[in-house]
Amino acid sequence: MSQAYPNDIPYPPVFHREMTPVWIDAVLRGLGQEGPDLAGAFRWCELGCGPGLNAVVTAAAHPAAHVTAIDLNAAHLARARAWAEAAGLPNLETVQAGFTELAEAPPDRFGPFDVIVTHGVLSWIAPAEREALLRFIGRFLRPGGVVYAHYMTHPGMSAAAAGQRLARRVAARAEGGPVERARAALAFQARLAAGGAGFFVAHPQERHRLEASRRQDPAALAHELLPAHWEPFHVAEIIEVLGRQGCRYLGSATPLDNIDAVSLPAGTLPLLAGLDDPALAETVRDMARNQSLRRDLYRSGGAPLPAGRHWQALAELPLALLPAAPRRGPLRFDTPIGPVQGEAALFDPLLAALRRGPCRVGDLARHGAHPAQLNQAVQMLIWSGCAHPVRSPLPDPQAAWRLNRALCASGVGWLAAPALGSALPVAPELMPAVAALLEAAGPEATAPELATPERLRDNLRAWRAFGALPPEG
Repeated sequence: MSQAYPNDIPYPPVFHREMTPVWIDAVLRGLGQEGPDLAGAFRWCELGCGPGLNAVVTAAAHPAAHVTAIDLNAAHLARARAWAEAAGLPNLETVQAGFTELAEAPPDRFGPFDVIVTHGVLSWIAPAEREALLRFIGRFLRPGGVVYAHYMTHPGMSAAAAGQRLARRVAARAEGGPVERARAALAFQARLAAGGAGFFVAHPQERHRLEASRRQDPAALAHELLPAHWEPFHVAEIIEVLGRQGCRYLGSATPLDNIDAVSLPAGTLPLLAGLDDPALAETVRDMARNQSLRRDLYRSGGAPLPAGRHWQALAELPLALLPAAPRRGPLRFDTPIGPVQGEAALFDPLLAALRRGPCRVGDLARHGAHPAQLNQAVQMLIWSGCAHPVRSPLPDPQAAWRLNRALCASGVGWLAAPALGSALPVAPELMPAVAALLEAAGPEATAPELATPERLRDNLRAWRAFGALPPEG
């Protein structure tokens, strides 16, 4: 990355479920697209991995996979390697390089990759580096491989671009390191808003964004405000530039965004009728939602699954209920267009079946839902955190337990859950008890002093079932 990017401060470890192979596979099944083959030695690459939390979780959950984590920041990669060594992950490769260097790598240096993901990068780097990143994808993504691309987008971030330019200029005149300069920039903007600046009057969402930024992790805030080349993109631009690398747009890694009926104002739905140009249709959707960020999925070549194979792929998807699922009462989804009530006749039988244990979508179809309706219901359950796709059979959890001990020691509020191919959040107040349970790994794990907090009891069964913690002795 360029010197205009704040490389002198590490980015905090943040986990993104949408980047995991299991999640991507589930969403692609819902979209009627062929997902990556996760049964064997697939290759997964993250461009701009930060401290590597997503990469080490993926490596721990997929022992047969080869995971490549790439970043320019040496401190980031040192942390990723430390976690990998503590967990004993021979399948994680870390690479310190800039995107221009990567794009010019010898043909046999990388890949071909089945999945390439990049989060928090495209909107934050210089145009030349962005072009190099895209060339890397074009060179090292295998035919049929999948790309996950996260970036900030218009129109939701159009006004924010003006605020970021101001923040960067104010920060350049402030004293101290990146965190102090970012805080000075926010403080200046807060005074501007309090003074009645017309920008914040005309764009009230920017006042809310400013207030939220002041509660953000200071290191993350510096990375958000200080890059010289930060910019949002129109979705059509990204569809075009990835198209030049042989990648076609598939849909969003955020399942809600693939269901127009629950993500768009009802009055805008007729305007999408007959739009067969994906770039135009997605632009209309972004305008209808006032979309501020995107998590796009692309594939190198390929075609949608025929109807019969689409249903077969979806029917074979195994799901498990998560602790966030409601125990009783109506199911409500809080969407960008407001609360949406889950139809009891559709969702109650699905939740009841999943409460009895993990099952495949094909088994859920026995409750009478039409396949298209069931597909949308499953994607809503996954998006809302009520359910998650599961791996079968469960991979050896030993590496995940070792990784989780290292994550607890680092104060990272996530636990690798190999049965999910993902990670589960842990509240800070529960971390000491979780660390003790990981150390005990036997009959001592049921000690009364560790089982007392109600929230811990509520989560223990799921954490153990999904391989994040050892089973009870």
